[in-house]
Parts: sequence; C-alpha cells; structure tokens
Amino acid sequence: MLPVESPVRRLVAVGVVVLLAAAAGLAFDGVFALEALWPVVAVAAGGAGVVALLLAGRVPLWGAIPISVLAWLTAVSATLFRAEAWLGFVPSPAAVRAALVGVRDAGGQLLTTILPAAPDSTAVVLVSFLVWAATTAGAELTLRSRAVLLPALAALPVLAVAIVFGVAGAGSAVPYAAVFAGLVLLLALVRSGRSLGSLAAGVPMLAVLVLVGVLVGPVLPVAGRPYDVRELVEQPPPRPMSGVSALDQVSAWLQNPQRELFTVSTTSEANLRLAVLDTFDGVSWTSSAGFVPTGGRVPEGPGERDTAGQQDTADDRRDIVEQRFTLQKLPGPWLPAADRPLRATGPGLVVDPATGALAGTRAREGMTYQVTSGIRRYTAEELRDATPAADPAALRLPDGPDGRTPPQRARLRDLARRATAGARNPAQQAARLAAYLRKLAVNDVNAPPGHGYRSIEFFLTESKRGTTEQFAASFALLARSIGLPTRIVVGFRPGDPPAAPPKGPTGAAISGATSRAADGPAGDATGGAAGAAGGAAGAVAGGAASAVVGGGVRQVRGGDVLAWAEVAFDGIGWVPFYPTPSRTRAGEGGDVAEGAPKQAREIEQAINSDSSEPKPAKTPTGRSTPTPQPQPGSGGSMLLWLVVPAGLVVFYLVAVAVVPAVRRVRARRAASPGARVAGAWRQTVARLRRAGVAVSSGALTAREVASRAEAELGPEAREPLTVLADLANLTTFGAAPVDHADADLAWRQHAAVDALVRRRVPVTRRLVRRLSPLSLLR
Repeated sequence: MLPVESPVRRLVAVGVVVLLAAAAGLAFDGVFALEALWPVVAVAAGGAGVVALLLAGRVPLWGAIPISVLAWLTAVSATLFRAEAWLGFVPSPAAVRAALVGVRDAGGQLLTTILPAAPDSTAVVLVSFLVWAATTAGAELTLRSRAVLLPALAALPVLAVAIVFGVAGAGSAVPYAAVFAGLVLLLALVRSGRSLGSLAAGVPMLAVLVLVGVLVGPVLPVAGRPYDVRELVEQPPPRPMSGVSALDQVSAWLQNPQRELFTVSTTSEANLRLAVLDTFDGVSWTSSAGFVPTGGRVPEGPGERDTAGQQDTADDRRDIVEQRFTLQKLPGPWLPAADRPLRATGPGLVVDPATGALAGTRAREGMTYQVTSGIRRYTAEELRDATPAADPAALRLPDGPDGRTPPQRARLRDLARRATAGARNPAQQAARLAAYLRKLAVNDVNAPPGHGYRSIEFFLTESKRGTTEQFAASFALLARSIGLPTRIVVGFRPGDPPAAPPKGPTGAAISGATSRAADGPAGDATGGAAGAAGGAAGAVAGGAASAVVGGGVRQVRGGDVLAWAEVAFDGIGWVPFYPTPSRTRAGEGGDVAEGAPKQAREIEQAINSDSSEPKPAKTPTGRSTPTPQPQPGSGGSMLLWLVVPAGLVVFYLVAVAVVPAVRRVRARRAASPGARVAGAWRQTVARLRRAGVAVSSGALTAREVASRAEAELGPEAREPLTVLADLANLTTFGAAPVDHADADLAWRQHAAVDALVRRRVPVTRRLVRRLSPLSLLR
C-alpha cells in the first residue's frame, strides 16, 4: 500500500483538484457559450495546478501566492487581453487594469445580459479568476496538509457562483454538479490512504454513479422555478430613437417610397417587426422596452405559449425562419426581424426580453446581423375560445393634460361597440373591428401624420383618409375602449427581390397579398365577394407566411413600411390584426388588408363564417373557458420521474449492502496470512466507525483504537480488541511473520467484536451509519 504522503499519491490528488476546479468552471456553460468557455477553464485550472506543483516544497505559502497571481495575469494577458499586453503575452499596466476591471464588473454585466453572454465578452475573465483561485487553494491544501476533503471545498464556491448566475441561462449545471460530486468522492479515496486495489474497485463505481447523474439529472422534475438574482437588478433603460417614436417615422418613409432601408436574405414572406409600441399618453405611442445585451439567445416573453422555457422547434406551433439583414438607410437603433426572434447574433445587439424587439448600440449603414425567428401559428378554434389577457397596462387610455377625461374616449367606445355588434367572442370582436376600419376609410399615403386622440377622432369621423399609422392607432384605441389589451407594431412587408421593380399606383412596393387580391375585376360583384371571403385579412393568426420559392435577398424600401396592432390572449400571447386596407382596393367595396399574410385571411374567414356556433362556456369570473390542450408525452414523463428516482434509490441500497460485504470477503480470503490479519483489523476499525465509535487507524495506534472501543463497548470488548491489536502490530512491525493460525484467530476476534457491536449499539444508529455514503469508501 502506498503511504499517504507518497509523491505519486500527492500528484494524483492535485490532478483530481484540478479536475474539480475545471468541473466547477464548466458549470458556467449557459452563462457563456461552451466553445468560448472551455479554453479559459482549461488554461486556468491547468496553469494553476502546474504552478502549485512547481512551487511545492521550494517556496513558502506567503511567497507562492504572489507568484501565482503574477502567473494568472500572464495567462489572461496572453489569452483574453493580448491587444493590451506587451508582445502579446507580457502583462502591461493596460492589460492588468483590463483584467482587474473585468473581474470587478463581470457580475453586473452578467446580471444585465441575456445569457449566454456574447462570445467576445470580457466577463469570462471572472471564470478564469475563480477557477485559478480555486485550483491554487485546493492544490496548496493538498500539498501542505493531510486533510482528506478540505481541498475540495476550494472549488465549491465556484460551482455555487456558476449555479446562481446560470439560473437564467439555457444550459444546466446538473451534469457538472454530478461530475463534481464524483470527483469529491474520488479525492476522498485518493487522500484516505486506500490501497491501489481499493482505488481500482472504487473508481468504476464512482464513474457509474456520475454517469447516472449526468444523464438523469437534467430530466428530473424540479419543485419550482429557481430564484433568479436578476430580479433584484434594475435593467438598463431603453435606448431612445433620437426622441422620435417609430410610429412618427411612418409618414416620412411613405413620402420616400424608393429609399432603400435594408436588405434581408430569407426564405419567408413574413412581415418584419421593427418596434413594439405599448404606451399611449394621449398624443403619441411610445415603447416601454428595456434592452439588455445578448450573446445570441432571445428568451420567451411573458404570456407566450412556451412558458416552460422549452426551445421552439419547427413542429411546435412555430415555423423556424432564418434571416440575414444588411442595413442601408434605416436609422437606428431599432432593428427589424420576423415575428419574435429566438436567436440573434451581430455586433452590439440588445434585446427587449418582454417583446423580443431588437436594437443595436452600433447600428450603422453596412451592419450585418443574423436572426432566427419563430413564426407563430394559431388555429381558428383556439382563437374562438381565447379570452383577453389580464394586462392593465395594455388597456390604459390616459386622461388629458388637465386631468380630465377626454371626450374622445366615450366616442371611441361607442364607435367600437357599433363596429363589433353581434360578435360572439373577443377574437371575433377584434376581427370585425379590423374589417370595419378597412371599409370605413381610404389608405392615402399623402394624409397628414398624427395619432393622438384628436387626430384619430378627425380621421374616423371626418377625413376618413389616412396612412397605416392612423389605421393601426385607431384599432388600438378602439380595441382598448372595449376591453381588448392592445399594442402597436411598426414594421415592414418583406420587400421585393432587387430585380423586381416595386410597382404600384403610389410608387410604393405592392405586397404579394395585395397583388393577388387585385387580380379580379374591381367592378365584378362576384369577384369582390370572393376577394372579401378569401382575402379578408384582419386577423393575422400568428403572422405565418408562405415560403418564397428559392429564397434569396429581398430589398426593403420606405414604401414597404406597415403598422398593425396586436391583441393579447390568455395562453396564446399577442395575436396580430391588420386594419389597414390595400391602397389598390380601398373604397371600392373590397375588404383587402395591406400586407396581410395568407393565414390571416383564412383564419379571419373561419372566425367570422360560423355565426351559429354557440358561445364558449363561461367560468364564474365571466371569462371563457379555454379548450384544454393535451400535453404530449406527459404520461411517459411522469413515469420517468417516478422510475428514475426509485431506480437510483434501489441502486444505492444495493451498493451499501453489497460493497462492504464484498470488501470483507476479499480481505478474509487474501493470499497471505499477513494480509488476512491486516484485513481483519481494517474491517474491525470500519465496523467500529459505522457503529459511531470515534476511532481512526490513521491517527491512532492499534492499542489506542482498542482502548477507545473498549470504553464504548464495555469490558467484554477488551480481550478480542487487545488480541486483534497485538496481531495487527505484529503484522506491521514484528520481526517474525504470522501464520494462518494467527489469521484465523484475528478473524474470530473480529467476529466477537462484531457481535458486541450488534448487542451494544442500537439498530437505528447502526442502520444510519450503514446507509451513509462513507460506508462505500471504508
């Protein structure tokens, strides 16, 4: 058996400490992308371990610490701050300052960033610092003390910090925690002075336990959502758009329809959202968005369908659309994207977690960024049964500057009630309101701008001519007046391929929906009715769009600007409605929406077609009862949650029952009499420990162990313990070898001590000690 302080065992222990710190550092997976994280962790853990080994026995602790700090600064200067370092690796004052400031500010950056952090984020220096410090502390404790588990405690704070920061991340720290636990047990095996045979037997068992934890841990049920410390942090305020609301820009864009704003490479004809405006002050619509940096991921917003944090996939009620944007004359900071982004990568991107709106801190002409969006899909059935979401902010209609109720509010409410008379559910109310506006007024790009109370009243009652700005604002105010939570979205139609000239009576591009709707004769009553039935485009049930054959780059111009409204429904989220009529058919008896996707026309037709359908059943609160949605695979998941924990418990119980018995049989059947005597003594000491007797064969002599055990078990234990202790001393230090008779005597004394333990120690105490994980190591 190797002595505890042998160089080989110390080297192995330091290697385990290095792996412990590395496992704790890799638990930041989800906080940082793994491809950016693992090189930093490898350099920090490996570098600190090598430095500690080189300094061991040569430099005192007070001298080793500053040397290790200097080595860390050199490592981060050569990897993370090469631009500031001398010769690309020598720590310069600028590099040292950048490293220390990075460690200081990393916590605040990570708490105000949508995880994972950007690949080039300097906040990763915090991981380097923590892993280096944990490795140094653990290695020094390993090399300068004989403590068994104390070196493992140095890496535990790193794992705790990773778990705290990673609550809002996409990854899971459970597999890394399982590896960490297995390495702690391995360190205990190495440091406890066990034989090579014990190590060889223990390592496979630990590997199996760790593998089970890694595979099973992430799928085990969680009692509740972990607490996120980000809830205590105030997020950065939104970056203003030069003091101008995005809705105020609509008229200017329409007056310059050929102005090239951006290009987008995509295979979808989905409309592109630019800004979400949810706050109305009586004069202007603005956004309450709060932007935070993102490393690529865009989290689900409140009220969205996938509130459990599951990733959207193509078969999960969303169509996945990839887009690549290149900015031209589009003023920042708002950035377009189809529907709600799932991922967005580019220089200086920030995102509003609530709405998914994108902005750029470095938006400029020529900037390129990539977006993966989930185009939502709904069915007419779920919209018929949907109830408006409880969102007071999205229902607010403000008073006037003097604190009085504006007279327009009552007029808007009366108008909305007349427009939606006979509607049998909230979704039908919204669809009828959109159709009413499309038939009421003309889409005129030369109409004066404005969307306050007075402008909207003038538009609805007198001029009846307006741009998409007035149509969307009118829908939002009318909908709020009858209890539908609403917001406005400013965006663009998908544009045209560069080779296709954007033709139209006003000089602006004509969308696919518009051109298709205009194919029939305008004066044909049959054709107009067909257009109204097949082309009615009030409700965009999800905004899903048909694919562009072959995909390619599309040019978006000022004339493609479009505003629409969204209504919030419980369990569904924000559903778009398009109240702006087509510029080619407005006022001619048609009901064709500007820029409406195909699914909008189909679902609005389905919602409005069956007027004989009974009303949804009402709950005691007066709200409709949503149709229960079956959860696929829920039975299998519940079975997994029950079987896996039960299997782990059974596996552990079998292990604590079998491992000590196997170890005892092997010790009794050892090849030599000396090994049998030594095995009897080790088994006796282990039996005493499991019974709660404070003995340690590593810190006490054999006679001292016998004396302590006798005090606990009584005088009857003196003879078997004394004989066994003398035989153990004879085996270890005696000049004459022991024979098989001595070995048989030693095991008889072991049996006598075991019988005394069973009689004198309560069964509950013995059972608790037997079920302890330490019984697997002794």
